[in-house]
Amino acid sequence: MRLSARIKCFKYLVYAYVILISICGGAQLVIGAFLLWTHKQYAPIVKNQFWEPFAVLIGLGIISQALCYLGWTSTSRKQRCYLGLFCAFLVLFIVILFLVSGWSVATKAHLIVPAEVAIETSFTEFLAKDNTNDQTHIWNRLQRDFRCCGYNGIHDYKKNKQMGFPWSCYDPIDTKVFNTGCMHVFVKSIEMNMIRVAVVAVASALIQSLGIFCAIQLTMLLRRPTLMLPNGDNNHSVRVKRTRELTPLSPVTIGNPTPHSSTKPPIPLKPVVPRVDQPVMKSSH
Repeated sequence: MRLSARIKCFKYLVYAYVILISICGGAQLVIGAFLLWTHKQYAPIVKNQFWEPFAVLIGLGIISQALCYLGWTSTSRKQRCYLGLFCAFLVLFIVILFLVSGWSVATKAHLIVPAEVAIETSFTEFLAKDNTNDQTHIWNRLQRDFRCCGYNGIHDYKKNKQMGFPWSCYDPIDTKVFNTGCMHVFVKSIEMNMIRVAVVAVASALIQSLGIFCAIQLTMLLRRPTLMLPNGDNNHSVRVKRTRELTPLSPVTIGNPTPHSSTKPPIPLKPVVPRVDQPVMKSSH
């Protein structure tokens, strides 16, 4: 396969690879924004903690779109320097995705104790201020949306005889009281969101590492020096150059040197002496 054909083939492969990176980056943006928005609705219960992995996932999605712009422009213009920079940034970006995945799993493993303490403090304040009838209070929204009641269960309201069960603890369909405590349900929800961040980061890293060979190969192909003709045929230009180098000098070429020829003075031609035949003597009889 000719060099120009190989460059063209890998060029379109890199285009497809950049589109794939853009799709992964868009998925990171959408999923990260959705998880952050869901967490922010009940973040005051946990003292506005554990939102960092979702924000980092959004930031990685934005960075991936910037990498797509760099890869697309450097490929279309065949700029080897920027294409190599794109490959280096892409390798670093994939490593960061794996690190974010590990960090999210580690955060999940260490959030139970601080989350339990924050939830218990928030529930104590909720009971102390007697906001059980406030339909817009965050604890009433939490109990309604997560179908839970109290910190550990309905016994948290039974301890206070003057306070009944709030409306958010009742199932609107069969009017039964939810038995599950909100602490367990809410902490489990945060842990699942952390796992989602880890899965998205690992999946994006694996998908984006599929075509990095194509980008590296195109960078190596653009490294080879070629001579371009107006028709864009690299091999033909090389053949023309070799043909001109092997052509012997003619008197016209010597008299009119081309701009690419040597600057040495032309070699003078030796004079040629004409050959004179001796006359033939005929004998007479």
